[in-house]
Order: sequence, then structure tokens, then C-alpha cells
Amino acid sequence: MVIPIAYYLHRRGLGSNYLNSSTTANDRLLIQRWVTKSLMKRGVWGSGLDTLLGRLREAIRVHGTQQFPVAEIEQAMVTAGKSLKFEEAEINELLDLKYGSQRVFPVLAALYPGLDLTRAFHEDHIFPKSQFTRKRLATAGVPAGQIDEYLSKVDGLPNLQLLQGIPNVEKQATLPGAWLNGPHFTSPAARQQYILDNDLVDMPDDLLGFGVFWDRRRVALEQRLKAALGV
Repeated sequence: MVIPIAYYLHRRGLGSNYLNSSTTANDRLLIQRWVTKSLMKRGVWGSGLDTLLGRLREAIRVHGTQQFPVAEIEQAMVTAGKSLKFEEAEINELLDLKYGSQRVFPVLAALYPGLDLTRAFHEDHIFPKSQFTRKRLATAGVPAGQIDEYLSKVDGLPNLQLLQGIPNVEKQATLPGAWLNGPHFTSPAARQQYILDNDLVDMPDDLLGFGVFWDRRRVALEQRLKAALGV
């Protein structure tokens, strides 16, 4: 994956200013989207790499004189049996990813493309995992019959977000309702925009609302993922 990008940058003679220049912002976004899709798709960077890399290099050589040629690269991948087209079943598989999977970060990056990935981001539990022990859930009033369900969902994709390092450290075990109302935003408008951008509307104040939140956010993630991947 790195080799085609390096070849593209070398081919165009792009220097270090490429990383920050406003004139190349759209080109960087094209590369980011292609990278995240290729990391989300199973088997792209496994066997047959010599053939794949040769075809990608040719696509870049011929079509990459002005910008990163995503359409031509993806067509070359199809001919090498490495299509980036996603099916409905694959969307459901991505939505079932758990914390710690190598594909969680690219999926979240694709779902929320406005993130500045030149900064360090952590995979954060929206509802902190430290709160999800049987004793704490029972003390919070979660019915005994729902505790196993809560424990099975806490590491699920709908309870994950990308959060910059310092805010992630500050958040730690704080419940999301309290954190969202804390002194972490420059203005009420900034807070509301963050809530909308990250599908955190109607955040419950306690652990009892976790199940409803999880189900609602999974639907939102499914809609976003289908739009991002053209499914």
C-alpha cells in the first residue's frame, strides 16, 4: 500500500509541502479514502502482490500526472482480482468489528472523514469499558437479564470513536453525557457540531441508556458506511 503512494509522490516530484499545502488538500483526501478502503477490504494486501503492484504502478504512470488516479487504480485492482467494491454482507461484517481489530481504525476514518489524521488519534470507548463490570452495571440499575448483552456490546464498533490523544486521556472513565457537557469545547456551537458529526445525539446520562444508544448508533454507522462505500 505504501509503495504505490511513494511511487506517485516520486513520479510527480512532490516535496514535503505536499503534506500541508491547501492546493493539495483534495489530492491528499483521494489518497486517504483509497487507503482506508483498501485496509477495510479483506485480502487486498495478501497474495499476488507483485502482479498488483505492477498494475498499480502502470496506472499511476499513465494517469497520475495531475492527481492521484483513484478510478484507474481501482480498475487496475479489479483486473488483479482485488476489487474494492463492497457487498451488503461485508457492511454487516464491518459493523460487527470489535475493539482491537486492525480494521477498526480505517473504518472509523472512513465513517468520519473530517478528522485531521496528521494528528495522533486513539480508538476510544464512548461508554468507558471500565464501567462495564457486572458489579458496576448492577449497581447502576441494569437488569440482570441485560448485563451479558451490555458486556458483549461494549467493545463493538457502535461504542467506538477516534479521539485525539489528550482528550482521550482526559475523558478516561467519564460517562459520555458528562464528558460532552464538560469544558472540552470552545463554544456551545462547537459542542453541538461535534455531537452531530460523531452521531452522539440524545446521549443518555447513565449506563441504563447504553443499549438504546448502541442500537441507534449502529443504524447511523450503517447509513454512513453504505454512503462512504457506495453500497
